[in-house]
Amino acid sequence: MASERRRGRPRDTGTDEAILDAAEGLLLRDGYAGLSMEKVAAEAGVGKPTVYRRWPSKATLVGDVTRRAALAAAPGTDLLAPPPGEAVESLVAWFRAYARTVADPRNGALVLALTAAAAGSPQDAESLYLGSTRDQHGALAALLRSGVAAGELRADTDVDAVVGALIGSSLYLLLTGRPDEAPDRAEGLVRALLDGVRTPRTPDAAVPHQRG
Repeated sequence: MASERRRGRPRDTGTDEAILDAAEGLLLRDGYAGLSMEKVAAEAGVGKPTVYRRWPSKATLVGDVTRRAALAAAPGTDLLAPPPGEAVESLVAWFRAYARTVADPRNGALVLALTAAAAGSPQDAESLYLGSTRDQHGALAALLRSGVAAGELRADTDVDAVVGALIGSSLYLLLTGRPDEAPDRAEGLVRALLDGVRTPRTPDAAVPHQRG
């Protein structure tokens, strides 16, 4: 009976948030190396088993902390609903705003912690990356697909590859110690990538040369 009650008991979202808040504060203060499940439990005011029931490892906990922060800082979705034919310009605007969030020291520290978690837990690396970026990835992929549907981008565009390159390049600037460059370089990066998948424009009818 006790096991049945545990199985049917809903998760306490207040406890979840307390644990995430505690983990985020510790990451910002001590970094990934200084984080432990024991410290998180003590900071959140819960028992260590309570933390482990929700997150089986430090790496998965850091992944959810980073994803929550990314969702809170991400640019608004209003930039992702452009009129037909303006998918590229909308993406440029969104990505520049996204790059500014990556350059923020608080978000940067969490991304660095996520990278350390992935390096320390190779079996979780892919799921950590995908989990922390899937919301942005999904929104940008939908935008690019709308550009394909409108004929703005080529029909054979590998949407997922383009989005992965866009997000990954922003993280690369952070990890190489150049986060301040991310917003300014975002526009050139997006345009360079998307120039390769734009639908070629039909040239205007040639204008006869004037003879002198």
